[in-house]
Amino acid sequence: MSKLRLLPVLVAAALIPVLVAAAPPAHATFPGANGRIAFVSDRSGGTDNVFSMKPDGSDVRQLTSVTADQGGDGEPVWSPDGRTIVFDEHSPDFAVWRLYLMNADGSNRHLVFSEDPALNDFQPSFSPDGSRVIFRRCSPAKEACAIYTVKTDGHGLIPITHLSHGVFDVKPEYAPNGNAIAFSSFNREGVQNAVYLMNPHGTDIRRITPTALEAVDPDWSPDGATIAFWTPCCAPVPTTIWTVRPDGSGLRQLTSSGPQNDLRPSYSPHGDQIVFQRSSADFSTSSIVTINADGTGQTTIQSDAFTPSWGPAGS
Repeated sequence: MSKLRLLPVLVAAALIPVLVAAAPPAHATFPGANGRIAFVSDRSGGTDNVFSMKPDGSDVRQLTSVTADQGGDGEPVWSPDGRTIVFDEHSPDFAVWRLYLMNADGSNRHLVFSEDPALNDFQPSFSPDGSRVIFRRCSPAKEACAIYTVKTDGHGLIPITHLSHGVFDVKPEYAPNGNAIAFSSFNREGVQNAVYLMNPHGTDIRRITPTALEAVDPDWSPDGATIAFWTPCCAPVPTTIWTVRPDGSGLRQLTSSGPQNDLRPSYSPHGDQIVFQRSSADFSTSSIVTINADGTGQTTIQSDAFTPSWGPAGS
């Protein structure tokens, strides 16, 4: 996986040419028994496609089959019942991004909605009841990204934050109980990047990670007690996986700094493990690794793979 392909996924990097680090974002994990893991790989069609596998890396199934001249599919996220996956698709030149839904086996693939050709939609995730999709919407003209939600039938589009020049709100995710939304933001209040929480309607926005960490891509634990993220977002140094409580306390580093980059954490539905992406120093290769929630027991389960998303049993 090339660094160039990672840049547009992070935060519409064409709008922020000074960014030097890059990676794809994460999604919501809802409580339940551990099921399959969705992931992305470029092993088929010369472009990114969505696959799924068992938690031990076996029984790999290809779910989408786009070719390079069609674009690429990425950022898959499971619905709370494990029956549906939402993902985004980009054009071959990364200029257009849209949201799609499909069944867990890859059938019934369809566009969620396409409202404005001047806006790009990425990083989808479900609401706890599965009725809505929350996502990042970016405006190249305004050089901004904001958080929106829409019903799974494509109706009822609602802005949660608003497009503000130079501010990039990304990677939104509902808390498992639906009472809060976690997201990361670039340039909000002059902070390069941090993880924030807000109420479901966009009020009471508060930062929960230290500015020095440059935290990005929050993922709630199924019980809502902790949030996993990776850091730093934008410095040319190796990235690592951390956790924090929703009130900002209990910061904990789970993976060690090294030549590799650990990013894109996703809790298991049972909450006992975290799956994440481990990329080489230059982002030329990536594998998927599982780790116990306390940071012990790392196991590589899939090579040539990235952006994992752990689904509930039955998926």
